[in-house]
Amino acid sequence: MKKKMIGRVSAMTMAGAMMFGGMQIPALAATGDNDGVVQFQKVLEMQNAQGASVPNVTYTYSISAGSAIGATATSPEIKAGVGKPTVSDVSYTKGDKVSDNEVTKNASVTFPSGTFTAPGIYRYVITESANTNTDIDDVDGNTRYLDVYVVNDSDGGYKIDATVFTETAVTPTFDEKTKQPTYGGKNEEITDAYTTYELSLDKVVEGNMGNKNQLFDFNINFSGPANTSFTFDDQQINLDENGTGSVSLQLADSTAIAEITGIPSTVTYTVTENVSSSEGYDTIFAVKKGTGTSQNIAKDTTESSSEKVTATSQTMTKADNAVIVTNTKRTVSPTGIMLNVTPYALLAGLASALGALFFRRKKLS
Repeated sequence: MKKKMIGRVSAMTMAGAMMFGGMQIPALAATGDNDGVVQFQKVLEMQNAQGASVPNVTYTYSISAGSAIGATATSPEIKAGVGKPTVSDVSYTKGDKVSDNEVTKNASVTFPSGTFTAPGIYRYVITESANTNTDIDDVDGNTRYLDVYVVNDSDGGYKIDATVFTETAVTPTFDEKTKQPTYGGKNEEITDAYTTYELSLDKVVEGNMGNKNQLFDFNINFSGPANTSFTFDDQQINLDENGTGSVSLQLADSTAIAEITGIPSTVTYTVTENVSSSEGYDTIFAVKKGTGTSQNIAKDTTESSSEKVTATSQTMTKADNAVIVTNTKRTVSPTGIMLNVTPYALLAGLASALGALFFRRKKLS
């Protein structure tokens, strides 16, 4: 998990960074009707979502006063947060750029004008709302602690000099040499992780008349979250605003397995093989989910016809799906022809044996 500093940092705030052991989030200058704006980072990890588009998800935040902590000989006083600060939403969309397998955005905390009426260290608790996407998981929880360092300004008022953003309610202690408060930890952004899954399709041809080099046409229809995309080879498979999309491909027994990556667990899919019944193949669909055993899939009689065979719809679930489509074609030689050929074959064998015997006798005489 990467730790990053954000915001514009003034010379005074940079000096404050040293004071707080590198943990402060720079305070932005007050603009408009507020006492200042500070920011923290929201990170969405995509390491386990290769081939997927960024999911559409919005995070909202609540902020409340933290608990006050009295001063001691080794630590400063922490005041409970005051006023009614607000936190901006953070939204992710399909078009967001992924960098180093993650998408990072900023959330802003705005303190209304007149929030602070005395200098001090004020503690707030920021809580992130739970999201409804079942493929997104909290990495380190959704609660963070924000300590705001308020100092006198040059106009007889107060301003935010620096802030500290931590995962737990840390009690700062005075450094023995500098006598400045130090938190002895690292900045903690709020991080979630997005996980998607892979669908593979394998073509198998069996039987003494099966053509292992024949290319078979397939269609896979998908239904899932609107405006989602996943990847097949180098092309994107896009679901429209209604959450539907499809891909067409060709496979033979001798070709590589087709792999589609970045599929959410809630997506359903239907595999159709476009093969005419006149070709004489018997088609069987099977699926293996994760490390489980392979299970045959029933055919959808409402979708199948003399020109195509369709499997019943499947849901990805939280597992990679491996679909195997087996076409079998066998032909047994007609028994009538075998009976007609047999007498001639026996006569040919008898003639050969008699010829060998005659040749041997002649040689002995």
